[in-house]
Parts: sequence; structure tokens; C-alpha cells
Amino acid sequence: MGLEDVWRIREDEIYPSLFGGEQRGIFTLSPELFSTKFGLKEIDPTWPFYGVFEFGPTQQRPFWLYATSGHSNPWDQEDDAYDPGAQSGAGIEFILATTERGDWAIRCLQNLLAYDLLLSAGYFEGREPLAEGNRIPLGSPIDGKESSLIRHVILSRASSLPSDFNLPSGQVMFLTFTGVTEREDDFAKENGTDALIDRLQPLGFFPVTDSHRASII
Repeated sequence: MGLEDVWRIREDEIYPSLFGGEQRGIFTLSPELFSTKFGLKEIDPTWPFYGVFEFGPTQQRPFWLYATSGHSNPWDQEDDAYDPGAQSGAGIEFILATTERGDWAIRCLQNLLAYDLLLSAGYFEGREPLAEGNRIPLGSPIDGKESSLIRHVILSRASSLPSDFNLPSGQVMFLTFTGVTEREDDFAKENGTDALIDRLQPLGFFPVTDSHRASII
């Protein structure tokens, strides 16, 4: 069993089993994303194979879900060195859950995935790859509409969403991005991300992002 088998198992077996719902296929990262968003003319040749899947609502999950694919590819692992007890590739994939379907959600998750690839490759000196508890400014409204107050995301685990999965090449953890407002982000800076989640969750604003909602702070 090699890289292509691991890839197929994740995208054709595990993801449909975990998420279900209508799909539109994978939306891969383009070289133009890296050049336009981050000013890079040359990128790692594996990066255009990373992407985002969209999964429609199901009877059990009444919201849209977007998941990255590629971070858990064992790019540098030899087939005979696969260890199911270790991590596969970077050992992580990202999720964004939304109240509505939107290409903006795909673009948002693509941008965040690309940003993490650059962090992992050392393009931003002194900054570590994204991790649980991080708060990330988006620099613009999450859905591209000026009326939206959601202009930051927090990164966390969400007990109501899949938390991990196993590949023949190792273990993979899911972390979820949730959109927040600037005032909510300021609250999290002072009180911690968990304290903000404790306020968002009872109102139904965690882990599902509603780009139209008002700030709770």
C-alpha cells in the first residue's frame, strides 16, 4: 500500500462515511492563490494537490461542512515505514462548518490551508504552524460582504464534529475553524479562546459559522 492508496482511502471512503451529504468534488489550491494572496511565484510542487471538499447537510447534520484534504498525505514516508500509531503526514486536517452553502467558505478554507502550509514551510519566521487555540485575523469579511462582522476565526476541537480518523499511514486529527467578530476576538485575547467558546456555544454560534450574525460581545 502506497501514497495513492492512502489518498484514495481518505477521500473515497473515510470522508464520505464521516460527513455524508451532497458533494461537489475537491477544490484544489491553485498557484494563483499563492501568488495573489501571498506573493509567491514558486511553490512546493505538492501544494496544488491539497484542497477542500464540500459536504451538504444530512439528517444528522443540518449544516454545510467543508474539510481539507492533503495535509495528512504521507508525502515523505516510505511505504514500508508506515506506522498506524504515529501521525500521517502533518497529522491534521481542517474543518469549517457553515449555516449556508457558499463558494466563500471554500475560498476561506483554501486560504487558511495555504497559510498553514506556508507556516509549516517556514515562510513566516518565528511563527509556528496553526494549532488548537489559535486566533487568526482574516483581513476582510469572511464571506466577502462588507455587511458581515465575521472577520476572524478561532481554531479548536469541536465535540459535535468528527475529532480524528485513522489511515494505514497513521493518525489524523481534525481542528475546526469558527468565525468570530473583532469584538469577540478581543474578548478571547483577554480571556482565552475557551472562554469565548463557552459564550458562543449556547447561542448556536460554535462550531457552526453564521456569516450574517451580530456580535455577542
